[in-house]
Amino acid sequence: MKRNFITGLIILLPVAMTVWIVSLLLSWLTAPFSGPVLSVFAKWRILEAGFLFIPGETLQLLLSKLLIVSSLVLITLLLGFVASRFFIHFLLSRWDAIIKKIPFISTVYKTSQDVIHTVLKQDSNSFKQVVIVPFPNPTSHAVGFVTKEKMENVPGKEGKTMVGVFVPTTPNPTSGFIVLYDVSEVTYIDMKVEDALKYVISCGAIMNEPFRPLNASEVSNT
Repeated sequence: MKRNFITGLIILLPVAMTVWIVSLLLSWLTAPFSGPVLSVFAKWRILEAGFLFIPGETLQLLLSKLLIVSSLVLITLLLGFVASRFFIHFLLSRWDAIIKKIPFISTVYKTSQDVIHTVLKQDSNSFKQVVIVPFPNPTSHAVGFVTKEKMENVPGKEGKTMVGVFVPTTPNPTSGFIVLYDVSEVTYIDMKVEDALKYVISCGAIMNEPFRPLNASEVSNT
């Protein structure tokens, strides 16, 4: 019975964790649009009676998320298609300039734009290098991801080269801490980002290979 129970856990837990993480991302992505969509469902009494054993409110919520995600994907594809045309690109650049002149909104918009461009750029090293850093105190260590290298003239650290590191929480790696370290405190390791995420999400239970520090030449080539 014990062996059967463990086998069942091995099969069930990956599915449960996948559903949990995907549901968190879907909730975060669809939250700004759920209100209007659900109000339309309520006004027209769409799926109000539910279906089989699924209550109406639950079914409406699931369908609203599916419609929102599908719409966002289609809109993204459409924007990418039309933005490749010069005239649309010109209009978008004018729109971009107008948005950046609006107080407060310009700050949020510019910050979001910079973050997305930095993460998605092919030549960017952000979140592409795994490191081990002292966290949350000098005698403990945690896995992190480099966000910014060669930061100089940091207040209080003049004359030192600092490294920005994102230390994720477990088992939810979408939250964490941004910490600035002296480059001498950061140990670069030979690990793929995907493997590091598995390590974090599994609470340290899954580690494909032992942590192997990179030497100076290997770090410079990453």
